[in-house]
Amino acid sequence: MATISKAIVIEIREYGTDVREYILKPDKYNFFDAGTFLQLALEEPQNSRWPESRNFSLASNFSDDRTIRLVIRRIGSFTSRIFEELNVGNHCYLKYSFGDFLLPFYDKMNPIVCIAGGTGVAPFISFAGQLSKEGHIDRMHLYYSAKTQEELVCIDELTELIPKENCNISLTREDNPNFEKGRISLKKIKSEISNIEDAHFYICGGEEFTAHFKTGLIAEGAKIIYTDEW
Repeated sequence: MATISKAIVIEIREYGTDVREYILKPDKYNFFDAGTFLQLALEEPQNSRWPESRNFSLASNFSDDRTIRLVIRRIGSFTSRIFEELNVGNHCYLKYSFGDFLLPFYDKMNPIVCIAGGTGVAPFISFAGQLSKEGHIDRMHLYYSAKTQEELVCIDELTELIPKENCNISLTREDNPNFEKGRISLKKIKSEISNIEDAHFYICGGEEFTAHFKTGLIAEGAKIIYTDEW
């Protein structure tokens, strides 16, 4: 059964003008799996009726600090309201958690390959935290692209947790000596993931981004593909 909780904003981190990370402290903090999502509402539910809301991937794993992290891009009227109304000290309302974009708990050996575009990195932040906690972070490979360095969400945390040789970061609209230039390459993924048929591939990004990588991976022989489309 989903948990419904009031939550207070305790911190906001900016990534450019249109991307933010919200750190929330919910009144009710119950277990959730890494990779799941929640519904966020700005108005308090009345008479068991859930108000207007939007879905956001949890960018945190269940932990002792009892916080929930979300990565939100301002696009459309509701996220614009979040940017305008949800400041530090303000409250919102959460219903969590949902979804099946989950780590393969039945397989503790094969690679976990995460392909993210922009704010699609959110569930992979939770993956990194969970795998690190379990001592299996060496299995995680991250391919993550953003427009500019400024929009790279939680990049310091990700590069600290994930082994350097498994962390591939690229920028599509900026030249930067610290990162690759251009889009994520299927050819590069194929060259670096040797057991492609047994690897677990996770894709999170826009519709075209997801379709491109899903089609390409199937053509390369990938058998296990999970998508989180938004």
